[in-house]
Amino acid sequence: MSLILAVDIGGTNSRFAAFQVGPDGSLTMKAKVWIPSNSADSFDHLLELLQESDFPYSPQDFDVAAMALAGPIEGGVYCKPTNLKWAVDIKKGASVYGFKKASLINDFVAQAYACKTPAVVGCKVLQQGTVSPHGTIGVIGAGTGFGHCALVPVPSVGFVPVPSEAGHITFPFESLEELDFCAFVKERIGISYCYGDEILTGRGIKILHLYLTGEDIEPREVSKSMASGGLTLEWYRKFIARCCRNYALSILATGGLYISGGIVAKNPFIVEHPDFMTEFKKSSSMNELLSRIPVFLNDNQDSGLYGSALLGALAM
Repeated sequence: MSLILAVDIGGTNSRFAAFQVGPDGSLTMKAKVWIPSNSADSFDHLLELLQESDFPYSPQDFDVAAMALAGPIEGGVYCKPTNLKWAVDIKKGASVYGFKKASLINDFVAQAYACKTPAVVGCKVLQQGTVSPHGTIGVIGAGTGFGHCALVPVPSVGFVPVPSEAGHITFPFESLEELDFCAFVKERIGISYCYGDEILTGRGIKILHLYLTGEDIEPREVSKSMASGGLTLEWYRKFIARCCRNYALSILATGGLYISGGIVAKNPFIVEHPDFMTEFKKSSSMNELLSRIPVFLNDNQDSGLYGSALLGALAM
């Protein structure tokens, strides 16, 4: 049976897992390990830390390695992760790192493919809707970055992922008060326009809380504060619901919209409150359509590994 190395490198953690592929194509995770991404000063160093961990495999043990990274992928062989100081480069071949075969994919491509694996079994249903078996699937989520990916059905092929850097498009502020917050963010961190990667991520929560309350505390403390309610939670819930609505409409996600990412996974109360779905469906022109789109919370932190493993299996 084939053995796949699935890798999910994010701005906070780098996850590694060994998957065995059964005769029927089923995936069984045999071992996994997490390594803090910032503990490595290069990809080579990260692999050294992997070898020093209790992970029981070496690169040459795998038939293929599928590595998901939080950033734009160039030709399946290069990526400079958005929130890390180092890049991953296999232009000279997978053997540079001891792999027989390897490819790089965007982390949210992996999250999208995870929707076709056991990783999403047991996902929390936020809106039942009506799943179209031939509809586009959307995945969106905030953590260290704000990721998006669509999985589009193609007859005779299956599903094709459509990567996105929509976390860097202009943020959909609506009211004058929200635009005042935008001006505050631009001035404070020196950006030309506001976008999801700066508004909905951990650093975004920190600056939102500062603007609304005057308290300058770390994202983890803001999350604890939001658990008790308050303006920061109300604004953040509204912002992320609005972005989910926009993405669902942009790709016509009749196959379902899956919300992932560390922030909501660790703080599910953000999306479980009725106000989240109220904002999601708030559209004078598309309320009926939005009411039919299934919406799920995927809090499985191994889903990126499962998606990578599936892509590795398909590449063999």
